[in-house]
Amino acid sequence: MSKELTLTVISPDKILYQGKAESVILPGSVGYFGILPGHATLVSQLDFGLIKLHTAGKEFRIAIDGGFCEVKEDQIRVLTEGGDSEDDLSHDHAVELLQEAEALPLSKDKEILLKKAKVRILLHER
Repeated sequence: MSKELTLTVISPDKILYQGKAESVILPGSVGYFGILPGHATLVSQLDFGLIKLHTAGKEFRIAIDGGFCEVKEDQIRVLTEGGDSEDDLSHDHAVELLQEAEALPLSKDKEILLKKAKVRILLHER
């Protein structure tokens, strides 16, 4: 049994992450769940939230806008509608996105933009 996972996170625009991890926590549609090496094969729907991966004693986080994941033979593949890593977006820019979303009139688009902005703010909170 391997002691590492390989995680690939893909959005329509770019590959958000591709590399090794010791463990991964994913935002499932009914709550967060963790994956360790040797995990059973699984396909799951994902919600807006943070992917948290641990490697070399450090935590790296990626904000995603829902999607799906497949876990098979220590490989995790995440397909998401969009996302950002901690390095892609500053906390100040995330706050600006939230303020812009809050200023919009009530609509389904506003709800989605609010979710996206709130998840991006969480990227920088420890």
